[in-house]
Order: sequence, then C-alpha cells, then structure tokens
Amino acid sequence: MLRTSAAVLLGVSLFLPGLAWAITLEQVPNPRRSYGGWVSDTANILSSSTESELDRLITQLERRTGAEMAVVTVPNTQGYTTPKDFTTRLFNYWGIGKVGQNNGVLFLISVGDRRVEIETGTGLTTILPNSRVQQIIDRQILPKFRDGDFDGGTLAGVRQLTSVLQGQPVANVPAAASGVTTSTIATPSGAVAQGIDSSLVEGILLLLGIIILGLGWQRSRMPVSLRAERGGRQVLSLTPRDQGTGAALSSVQSGPIRLFLYSGSLCLGLFLGLSSGTWLGFALPVVAAMATDGTLGLKRGIPFQPVVCQACGRPMRPIQPEVLNKRLYQPDRLAKSSGRAQYYGWFCPACQGVAVVVRESPSYRDHYCPRCRALTLDLSTEILVEATYSQSGLKREIFSCPLCSYRTEREVVIPELSDTDTDSDFGGDSGGDSDFGGGSSGGGGAGGSW
Repeated sequence: MLRTSAAVLLGVSLFLPGLAWAITLEQVPNPRRSYGGWVSDTANILSSSTESELDRLITQLERRTGAEMAVVTVPNTQGYTTPKDFTTRLFNYWGIGKVGQNNGVLFLISVGDRRVEIETGTGLTTILPNSRVQQIIDRQILPKFRDGDFDGGTLAGVRQLTSVLQGQPVANVPAAASGVTTSTIATPSGAVAQGIDSSLVEGILLLLGIIILGLGWQRSRMPVSLRAERGGRQVLSLTPRDQGTGAALSSVQSGPIRLFLYSGSLCLGLFLGLSSGTWLGFALPVVAAMATDGTLGLKRGIPFQPVVCQACGRPMRPIQPEVLNKRLYQPDRLAKSSGRAQYYGWFCPACQGVAVVVRESPSYRDHYCPRCRALTLDLSTEILVEATYSQSGLKREIFSCPLCSYRTEREVVIPELSDTDTDSDFGGDSGGDSDFGGGSSGGGGAGGSW
C-alpha cells in the first residue's frame, strides 16, 4: 500500500508539477522506526534487492565505526526553499548520527527536482570533507542517474561513502573520465622511488609465493603409512579424540600442507592484486587454493598424500565405497548412513591387508556412546520452563543409543532473554523525535543535478 501510494505520488510530481503535492518532513517514513533499517524509498525508484544491499552496507558501517547513514528518495521538495534546505531540515529532524559525535550522513534523491543532496554531520568534516562528497557525486552517482540507473548510482555512492568512513580508499576513476591526461601530470622526485619500492615488494611476494608452493608440493609427495591388517576391521580416527595413528595422520601430515598451500597462494594473490590494482587478482589464487584443497582432500579422504603399507612399504589401493561398506560393523554402517561419519579404506596387494580410517562430522564428534563406543548417540531436548526477560528457563537433554539401549538425561539452565540482540535502534538513545542517535548537521556536504 505504501509503495502504491508513493508510485502515484511520483507520477503526479513528474507529469503535473504544478499540482504536485508537496511532501513534508513528517510524511517521510523514518526507516529506523518503521522497520529498523536505513532506507526510505518514498519515490519508489529502488528495487528490493538494492534496499537490502544498502541496509547491509550501512549496518556494517554503523557496527564498525558508529556512523549512521540514511538513504531517502522523495518525489519532490516543493514547499521548501531548495532541496538542500529540505535535506538539512530532515537530517536534523531525524537526528542522524550519534549525539555528541554528529557522525551522520543523509543521502537524499529528489526525483522531481532531478537533484542529489548528501548531507554530512559536523563531526565528519575531517574524514569526509565537502570536496570529497562532491567528487563522489560527480563521478559515481550522477553518470548512472543520467542513464536512468537509480539502483546503480545509489549503490555506487553508498559504497564509496561507507568505504571512506571506514578508512578504505576511494575507487579510482580513469583519468580520461575526469578530463585529465597523464601527460599533464607532473611527476615529483619521490614518485620514482615509490615506484621502485612497489616493484621490489611485488617481486618479493612473487618469489615467496613460488618458494612456499614448491615446498608444499614436495611435502605433499611424502607418503603416509598405514598399518594393514589381514581380515581386520579396526577403524582409525582422523580426529584428535583418540590421539592415535589416525590423529597424527590428520594433524601432522595434512596441516603443514594446507599451511604451505594457503600461505603461498596468499603471497601470489597479494602480488597479483598489487600489480593489477584489482581485488580480482588477489582473489584468484586464494579461490584456486580452496578448490585444490577440496578436490585433493576428497580424493582419498586424507588430503594430498599417497598411502603406503606400514609393513612392506608398498603403495596401497583405495577401496571402493560399496566394497568398504561390507567390511564395516553395524555401528559404523549406521554412523555412515546417518551422515555422522565418512569411512575410507585402502588395500595392500602384497600383504593382503586392509586399513580403514573414519572422519567424524564436526557436529557429531561428541556423540559416541559411552557404553558401546559407537557413534550412534542421539540427543533430544524437552523444555521444562520457558526463559523470559526476567528469569532463566530450564530444559532437559536426553541422550540415548539405539544399539545398546543406553539412556541418560540431564537438566540445563536456559539463560534469560535479552533485548540487546533484537533492538533495531543501532543509534542508542534517540534525539528529538527520531530513532537515530541524536546527531546534527550544520549544512555540510554537497549536491548535484542530473
């Protein structure tokens, strides 16, 4: 209903400007009060996905720095001297920013006026001066707005504003786009030294990455020895629970290899990121390392290393899952079928022996039955007393094993409910008649028309 009314209002303001209804400050929905967010799309020009992304970016900004930002769209600002006057009044009416810090930002779009205004609080003049705000408007927002891309322009502007407020660099704009050519830029004497230093750092990162990955490759070719038992069904654990051969196999052999893989990939990623100037160059080696880790880790169940027989030293062959399943006892088959563990087996052709290793799911590592030692312990919960905001609750946890009929139960206290996790007002105590933090603005910021 709100969006329908806003759409009708927008149409009137665009096609019948003489009869357009002048919106007032009180008629702009306060997003902090209406749904706990930061966007009030009165003009109905932003998609729901854009609003969600804006809320995510601004919530992240507020949690990291304490700064607050509101994004508002209106059909027009008739009834006020200028769109800037409307923006300043709305900023102070809502009290955007923390009280005493005045670290708020209001991003306002007036469709009927074809105007963008970005108002800043008095506490942001150092980190976000008016000149930088104007640069963001001219280079990031207005070009997209002129193409009718309100979603893209608004997202680009908010991303740049949140980056600056979090101390991150502003995205570079090509020199040709700003009317400046490289031939007209004078090179100071320190620029050459800076270029040499950058090249040296890139070279060191590249060399380190190659060396570390090479050491990791050599380590990955070191064989892992398992004891093969003829006709045996002993299962070794890949977790530190037993502190046996299986635990050493996982932590000593696999851990260093992953360290080499990710450390080398990180060095290569930094090298590519610095040399290309994009985050894509940094991400590619890291993504490749994750894919390699996952692929090789699933190949045998023990990442990277070949498996040899501890008795004769000869390579062992992986056992197919359907063949291995026949060699497992009933408790192991039950744990496997329920997704609590994965089992891997190898066969030694020379010794005619078999080695079986289990890798428990992290969610079920504590679900071994104390009586039969099978990974079949089930947990059920029964609420005895509901927790409230004034008192704690009580629940009963019941542990049972379907194999040996083991059963035990215990009572656990449920902590009192707290409203700190559900409070949507990130700004703390509100000032005036708003749900923001009580900040104010003296008229700082910049604007532009499309």
